[in-house]
Amino acid sequence: MAPRTSSWSVWNNASSTDRYIRSADDWIEARQKDDGTEGLWRIHDGLYDFRHWIHKHPGGPQWLEITKGTDITELFETYHLNGKAATEVMHRFYVRPADSPRKSPFTFKPDGFYNVLKSRVAKKLAYTKLPNSLSLKSVMVIDCCFFVTLVMCAAVARTENYLLALITGVALALGSVASHNFTHLKDNWRMYYLQLSLFSVREWRISHVVSHHVYTNTVQDLEMTLLYPFIHWFPTKDKPWIVLWLPFLTPIAYIFTGTVIFITRTLKRKNDKADLLIFVIPVIMVFSGRMTISNVCAMWYFIILTCNFVFVFLGFSVSHHLPENFHDGDFIDDQYIDWGIYQMNTSAERSEPFKNNIFFQLVTFGDHTLHHLFPSLDQSLIPLVQNIFEDTCKEFGMDVSQKSVMSIMHGQFKQLVRLTPRHKP
Repeated sequence: MAPRTSSWSVWNNASSTDRYIRSADDWIEARQKDDGTEGLWRIHDGLYDFRHWIHKHPGGPQWLEITKGTDITELFETYHLNGKAATEVMHRFYVRPADSPRKSPFTFKPDGFYNVLKSRVAKKLAYTKLPNSLSLKSVMVIDCCFFVTLVMCAAVARTENYLLALITGVALALGSVASHNFTHLKDNWRMYYLQLSLFSVREWRISHVVSHHVYTNTVQDLEMTLLYPFIHWFPTKDKPWIVLWLPFLTPIAYIFTGTVIFITRTLKRKNDKADLLIFVIPVIMVFSGRMTISNVCAMWYFIILTCNFVFVFLGFSVSHHLPENFHDGDFIDDQYIDWGIYQMNTSAERSEPFKNNIFFQLVTFGDHTLHHLFPSLDQSLIPLVQNIFEDTCKEFGMDVSQKSVMSIMHGQFKQLVRLTPRHKP
């Protein structure tokens, strides 16, 4: 089947936009083919060989392992606030200039919106004495979420109560959302909490960080396409009938997301040792009650289904899928656009009901626009740069008006049925 049509012609023949792609590994392998970096790493117009640097990388080896053979310009720019220090290290591994232009339309000009904002944020954090309690807050939230989840799993095993299992699934989902913060940071053991809900940290870093965060709402955004035909966010007239006629039933597909991804990963033999963590919950349930193995499996899977629904629903309801936001197919004013401005065009500012509450922010993908702009910042640090963000947006004429939580949740269903792309006025 042909690749999806994009607002940017450079992607219209890309194998990484093929409709048959249904896994993170398929996507990254297609990107390696499209980017043509000959097994190296591309940053802007240069090729670099980081093979001997992988296990010395301050962010951990996994980042370089999963991006080998691809263009990592956007990741390099957004994950290194101290660009000067990172650039000095990078030059030690320079091989040669790339043979072809970049296949990404995003720019990082020194006087552009993103680099101006980044330099101000970096200066603010460099000259701010940060109390240790900041990062500790994030740690306490996620540890408490999973402690409560595991205790409740033991209670479910003793009572065999499905209402309690439902609450346990919600608790597991909130903890999984909180673990999202840690998957963006340097390699750490807390990011593996995500595995308890059938997802894979390695796959998540590809589909969410490398794909969604960089190419938000475009045909290169794997999170836009993995649930096709149940979800079709692009404004096209070839939407599946289930999306057009039953948009409010499509969240049913959220329930089985983790299951489908896990089965796909297993069939492709892409499991790793971290997948053993999937069995933590059923093992606790086996040793905490007198349930039969079949009842344990049934109750555990009910918890997983509940968790997956809440996790995916929160993800799709957070910021990106309002009809007013850019979705690939809509008119774009310039084929080469500042990456930060593009992120602003694909994300709505949510009016947070519990402003600066670290628990609420961590378990609901809060402060989402700033998180997209600076994904390597721990969630607890984001409020420190909010004023700088708002002032810079005003300077560049960017809209920072806020939308209510309910309007954003409702907006995803309006976007699902939008057929007509926005054209040039």
